[in-house]
Amino acid sequence: MSFEVQPRVLRRQRRAASEHEYKSRQGRPSRPLSYIPMKVFNSPDASSSVTNLNEPYGRRQSASSMQSLAIEMIEPNLDDSFHKEVAEKTQMYFVGKKEAEIEVRIDRIVKKAGSKDKALLYVVSKIDDENEVQILVNTLLNRGANPSASNANLTTALHFAVGKNFRGVCNKLLEHGAYPNARDRNKEMPYTVAYKKENDTIASMLISYMSNSEVRRLYSSDGSCPSEFSFHNLMNKNMQKTILAVLDCLIEEQLPSGNMTVYYHILESDEEGRTPIQEGFNKESKTPLQMIAKSGNKTLVYHDIVRLLIRRKWKEYARKRFIVNTVLHLITLLALTFSSVVAVSAPDPLVYDTSLQVFRAIFEVWTCVMSLVTVCSEVNQIRKHKKEYFHDPFNYIDLPSSLLILSAIPLRALKLNEQWPVLSVAFLFWVLRIFKYAAVLRQTGAYAQILWRVLRHDFIQFTFVFLVMLLAFSGAFMLSLKGEHSMEIHSETSSFWKILFLGVRILIEAERIIEYSELKPMSCIIMVMFLFTCCVVLLNILIAQLSDTYQNVQQDAQRGLEVNRAWIVARVELNSLYLGKNHRTTHYKESEDIKDVREVLERWETPPLNEMNKHIQDIYDSLDSHKMNLLTVRNRLARQESTLGKIQEQLELLIQLQKGRSKQRDTSLSSLSKNQWETIKARNSR
Repeated sequence: MSFEVQPRVLRRQRRAASEHEYKSRQGRPSRPLSYIPMKVFNSPDASSSVTNLNEPYGRRQSASSMQSLAIEMIEPNLDDSFHKEVAEKTQMYFVGKKEAEIEVRIDRIVKKAGSKDKALLYVVSKIDDENEVQILVNTLLNRGANPSASNANLTTALHFAVGKNFRGVCNKLLEHGAYPNARDRNKEMPYTVAYKKENDTIASMLISYMSNSEVRRLYSSDGSCPSEFSFHNLMNKNMQKTILAVLDCLIEEQLPSGNMTVYYHILESDEEGRTPIQEGFNKESKTPLQMIAKSGNKTLVYHDIVRLLIRRKWKEYARKRFIVNTVLHLITLLALTFSSVVAVSAPDPLVYDTSLQVFRAIFEVWTCVMSLVTVCSEVNQIRKHKKEYFHDPFNYIDLPSSLLILSAIPLRALKLNEQWPVLSVAFLFWVLRIFKYAAVLRQTGAYAQILWRVLRHDFIQFTFVFLVMLLAFSGAFMLSLKGEHSMEIHSETSSFWKILFLGVRILIEAERIIEYSELKPMSCIIMVMFLFTCCVVLLNILIAQLSDTYQNVQQDAQRGLEVNRAWIVARVELNSLYLGKNHRTTHYKESEDIKDVREVLERWETPPLNEMNKHIQDIYDSLDSHKMNLLTVRNRLARQESTLGKIQEQLELLIQLQKGRSKQRDTSLSSLSKNQWETIKARNSR
């Protein structure tokens, strides 16, 4: 028996990009499934055992005879023979008791199973304790067991490990060369099991051990039948690690030129994996790129493959379309502003008797036409997206602003004064819509992202705290004034609602509104406390919070802008009625050769956080390997410690023997000398 540990298989890098260049993810080319030398093992005891191993990967029920055999193999009886074998291995190989027990247990399993490969299948399929399986599998692999061994149904140990969610065991099998794309008789791979069980971690691990071409084939359709796996399902299941692993496979280094080939066809496919140029492509289906953009997941959007596709589409058609929409919106805003100012100054807004009023009529017609176009566009989006339409915050402004402008027409025709409040709200909404087009420039887009983050987080929290303080002040101040008969001293304190408005004015103006020196002591104390809380405490907290938020958001504004532009590209493709309706087909490109990806993305600057995420992901992926290595080191240290103890005992025994022999030699020499002296003395006496 050999305890020598085999060289550890180095884990391949999961990422396709490094700081200066992209390296190939795959160290060896993909091996066709027909050439995978899978061994078929029959049961060592009875045919029923084959049926037992071929059952689904969950809980299995087998015959009583097979159960007793498995129990005997996996849970050995602690009889005298077992302890005797452990003692023999401890003395023979100078190992610790625990490791000797493992070795004896492995010997018994191998002997009963018939081979190390069959023992590996038994261990992974029968034992439910993952830590125990890791130890046994590690020992069997170090003894030379085939990690890709299969049973009569071509089910490998990796199939069983994936079915039981044994992540560490899967990692160890893959490191020792187990085939990640091995298929059983049902044509299922270990990845199929992880995909069905929605095990994101194991699925991404298996993808990282497959070749790039193999992964692309699994998620692509040949046109005649759907793809084997759907990228859309990964998005719906929120399997982010697997999505990133698949995206890593969409870039390939071409040797010896060193150019990179970037594949876009999976991100442009429909739910069945068909590309826009293939027959049967579903134009109503959202593409994976559109789903990624709609999810707003910055990690996915900022993947290099997604960024390259967004960049290409942005430059080819999305940017032009977006600039046109921005210009039309600004022209409409100017027209609305001009017509509103002139209409307010006119004695009768229905009379167009001067040249200025004629220009106002032209601008009003333009505004109404653009509002009608906006309403049609929003209705079309509601028809396509239904409930998803309301996930976009700007949609709550687009449709109401246009409807309010159109509703002002009958109000003006009826000469109702309500037309002015309606136009007031419509004008406010139409101006706020300009933030929707802020991404046309990078700086304005970044500022819009920061402003939105501040409004959504800081002001909501601050408003909640202020409302609590305002309610407490208003109620206490009103009751105090009533008890002191002072409610009529100031008009601002004559009712509860006026006191509420007074508190809001104090916060906004940051100073006292009424002369509180005229108040009675109780009311004066409450007023001073409220002034101190608002002007000193709350406002300073708000300023500090805004400053901290600005610094944090500014670092991540680039990624937020990237998400915004991705969604702009998706909206152009999804919401076009006539112009740009076939952009997905006319601008489709399956792949693209790029000499230097980093140079291409130079203007789309990568924030440090993206690089940190890559390093953290690499550390996370190798954690299981380090755990198994630590286990091996511990076992070897225990073995060496035991060996050193045995050597020390042997040395002590040798020293004792040496001392005994030297003492015996000295005694022999002294007795010999004494005899010789007596002999000489006797001779002399004669």
